[in-house]
This record gives sequence, structure tokens and C-alpha cells, in this order.
Amino acid sequence: MGDLQTLLEKAEEAAKGKEKKVEEVTRKMLSGKFTLLDMYEQMELLAGMGPFQKIADLLPFGGKLKDEQVYETQEKLRKFRIIMDSMTRKELENPSIIKSSHIKRIARGAGVEPKDVKELLRHYNMSKKLMKSFSNKKMQRKLLKQLGMKM
Repeated sequence: MGDLQTLLEKAEEAAKGKEKKVEEVTRKMLSGKFTLLDMYEQMELLAGMGPFQKIADLLPFGGKLKDEQVYETQEKLRKFRIIMDSMTRKELENPSIIKSSHIKRIARGAGVEPKDVKELLRHYNMSKKLMKSFSNKKMQRKLLKQLGMKM
């Protein structure tokens, strides 16, 4: 079943002193305005919770993940952060401007292949679609209430 209580405690601990940032990112996500910069900030908050293996163990399905799957996910997130570090603020705030010439420059700057940058952009677009599904007002109220925030 996982240890959701401990996971929530770790999340609260990682967010200490960053409550405004967490609330801001949450509101932006729920509004459907989700950028690579928001994604980067989420990954930073996740990294602040400790080793990914320990976080995965706390999830209900985490015990079913193999060590290699957890390692691959952790490495992918690390690579995504490096790629985003090679982007300009304008690209992070408006990923739709990223074309093939940008992809090549970003890949060179991050020391990765262009396919890795494209993978990040695919992952971002999937995440953005998921966030848009939360833009329903009824869903927003319910989530904000659970998070102890006001609409």
C-alpha cells in the first residue's frame, strides 16, 4: 500500500520555507498555464524530498518498481534538469518557440543528443495536457481544498 503519510510528511518538509512557491506553481498548473520553468521547479521540489528510491518506496506502486526502473527515472530527471539548464529563460517560459535550431544548440550546451531534448519536450507536452485536465473549476476547488488553499 505504500506509506503515503510519510510521503506527505517528506513533501511538507521539502516545501518548508517554499510555501509561496509551491502554491504559485500549483495555481499555475491548475490554471492550465504550465511551462518548462514550472516543470523545472517541480523537479527541484521533488529532488528536495530526498533520494528517488526512498520516495518511490513510499508510493503504493513503488514496491513493484525494480531498482533499475527507479535508477533510469532518476537519471532521466537529472538529464532533463541539465537540458533545461541549457535553455534560455524565454525558451523555458514559452517552449513553443523551440525549433530544430534551438534543439541543436540546447543539446550541444547540455552535452546530450537532440533526441534527448525532443524527449524532454514530448514529456513536457504530455504533462501539460495532464495539467489542462485539472483546469476544470470543480476539480480545481477540490484539489485546492485538499491542499488547504483557497481559490
